[in-house]
Amino acid sequence: MESRRGPGVRRVLSSGLLLLVILTLSIGGLRPPAPKPSSAPAAEFSAARAVDTLHRILGPDVPHPVGSAANYDVRARLINELSRMGYEPEVQTSFACAEFVDCAPVNNVLARLEGTEPGSAVLLAAHYDSVPAGPGDSDDGVGAAAVLEIARALKSMPLPRHSVIFLLDDGEEAGLLGAHAFVDSHPWAKEVRAAVNLDARGTSGPSLLFETGSANDWAIRLYAEHAARPAASSISYTVYKQLPNDTDFTVFKTAGYQGLNFAFIRGVGQYHTRLDNSANVNPASVQHHGENALPAVLALANADLQNAPTREGVFFDLFGRWIIHWPAPRTPAFALGAMILLLLEIGWMLGNKRLGLREFLWGMIAWLVTMGTTGALALLLRRLIHAAGATPINWIAHPLPIQIAYWSLALAVVMIYAIVFARRAGFWGLWSGVWTWWALLSIVIASQTPGFSYTIVVPLGVAVLAGLPATMLRAGSVTSALAVILPLAAAGIVGFAPALLLYDGLGVRGMILVALVVGFILTPIAPLCADLRGAPGLRGLALPWIPIVATALAAFAAVVVPSYSAKVPERVNISYWRNADSGKSQWIVQPESGRLPEPIRLAASFRGPEHGAFPWDTRAAFVADAPRLDLAAPTFTILESTQADGMRSYQALLRSERGAPSAAVLFPPDSGVESVRMEGLPLQPETQRIRSQWNGWAAYRCLAMPASGVKITFSLPAGKPVEVSVVDQSYGLPPEGTFLLNSRPLKSTPSQNGDVTIISRRVEFLP
Repeated sequence: MESRRGPGVRRVLSSGLLLLVILTLSIGGLRPPAPKPSSAPAAEFSAARAVDTLHRILGPDVPHPVGSAANYDVRARLINELSRMGYEPEVQTSFACAEFVDCAPVNNVLARLEGTEPGSAVLLAAHYDSVPAGPGDSDDGVGAAAVLEIARALKSMPLPRHSVIFLLDDGEEAGLLGAHAFVDSHPWAKEVRAAVNLDARGTSGPSLLFETGSANDWAIRLYAEHAARPAASSISYTVYKQLPNDTDFTVFKTAGYQGLNFAFIRGVGQYHTRLDNSANVNPASVQHHGENALPAVLALANADLQNAPTREGVFFDLFGRWIIHWPAPRTPAFALGAMILLLLEIGWMLGNKRLGLREFLWGMIAWLVTMGTTGALALLLRRLIHAAGATPINWIAHPLPIQIAYWSLALAVVMIYAIVFARRAGFWGLWSGVWTWWALLSIVIASQTPGFSYTIVVPLGVAVLAGLPATMLRAGSVTSALAVILPLAAAGIVGFAPALLLYDGLGVRGMILVALVVGFILTPIAPLCADLRGAPGLRGLALPWIPIVATALAAFAAVVVPSYSAKVPERVNISYWRNADSGKSQWIVQPESGRLPEPIRLAASFRGPEHGAFPWDTRAAFVADAPRLDLAAPTFTILESTQADGMRSYQALLRSERGAPSAAVLFPPDSGVESVRMEGLPLQPETQRIRSQWNGWAAYRCLAMPASGVKITFSLPAGKPVEVSVVDQSYGLPPEGTFLLNSRPLKSTPSQNGDVTIISRRVEFLP
């Protein structure tokens, strides 16, 4: 039997240093490029010019949701910018509805650069509206400014083969309404074959290619050929397909457009709040947006758009410099080939008595126990840190300590179990066990979710190739070490970048997954750690204490540092609600953490937390009595009613009598409502996911109410009484709520719709 003595402590330290270098390169690869000045050549994208444009189009930096006066002003500035460049902008005005419940009148701004060939066109899109709570400089003022800077740059270049359509759409935050309006009713939409969309879910970070159309292998090849600083992963594409999140690109994909969707996602603590302002715009992120979108638009505009093969690809960037890609259908063959070669190597060692069957089985058990323990300890750590009050919200002010804690935890578990199982498994038992599990997982993932597969297939391929001389030729300790170090390096190269983005994407809720992913990436180091057991003195056994101590110190730091800051505040929305039927009025506070800030608690006699202030509200809230204000209630007037086939059909007028910008009618869970239309547009039956967001109620909203109201038609079962709720909502509190606004701590802020005034009433439909 071959000696278990392996490369030794120095090889473990060398491997650790190599991983640290790879981690540093991965962090550097996720940094956006330096912004270019205003003096950059006319044909290049300049963040300085784009930021200047951003300041001009957003003006006083105030919220501009769909239908608002500020939204009108931003639209006028967009038209002026396009006209100044020599384009002939037009405004598409339409009443649009989202896929399920929300509608509004929208006004899209469009312009066009004619290509040399008629027919197909490429769309470059961003939205210009904001949420009511914030000015939206990054989401999506930066996208709109980038579209304008690209439109300017294209004017200084030769005409592309296909026309380029610039779409600055309205009502994205209200449910992708502007994109729906363009796709459904604008004549140019029929010409579009591919789209590039720019958005943001934060205020900084690299511009990530996180979504593509169905022909993503084709699109990625074009992107790889032309992008100077690519940031892309088929993992993002695969994950995003499973999430309920949507951008305008969702609408474009449904319409059959191919293309690319870019966004930056760091600084999420400022997203959809007043802190999404000009002061927090990151010029480097703006530059990366432009350096992604400009060459992508040019590549698509000069490509053959009629014959794009709808084949998916596997792709990832190397340190933000190069794109590695291949067609997804090839991945199962890669995984199967690697697994066969691995089994031949293991079989060769078993046949030559260099590896015992029991050692191999113990190596398999060691990997399984390592991953199971990592998950269990990560769950325990999460509960302890949360119980200590360190994670009251999902994106905290100082996330570095908690990230270090979970990364160190994963490393500690891998090293400890490698030492524990070393006596039974030995060097080659651990090596064989690790890569057998990787090979099994590669087969499953390559066939089911190929977008994830590169993180397993690439290191596995390196492992079986690096293992050939060591397993087949009875080579020395150097080749044995290379059989570990080379695939370990490959695992870090392809795995560290996705792991680093997990917190930005998922927040504290994703930290258990972070530990599991990092532990998985590091399991190939186990054979080297096995040699620590036989190291002289305490040098070897002392090494695992480094990540153990790092985990403890980082967890302690995560507990003692503040969870909120002026840059990353807690989201706390305050509402005034009056029930027009009973006259009851309340102040409603909904803190993100579920804990009422003490200054607000002292400002009024709050009760709670209660489970939802309204029957359709699933969020916990604190309530206090409020003064009764003379505010007109919304109306829901029946204009027409007919009965046929056991259903009674109604036409009604929904109107806010006080001129609130938003109004809704909500049907209870057992109402049986169907065939709903708003202003003649059909609203699709709601999915279970949508219903669950409203606690089973069916809600139909107009988010930019015309003064005359909107007509809604619907059907209810005949002979069944139904009581619906009618609600309108305006932004901001009445003057009587100023004391509550003044009591809100500096480290908290309204978000999304912000502080609102709500008036509700009930309307009963009798048999």
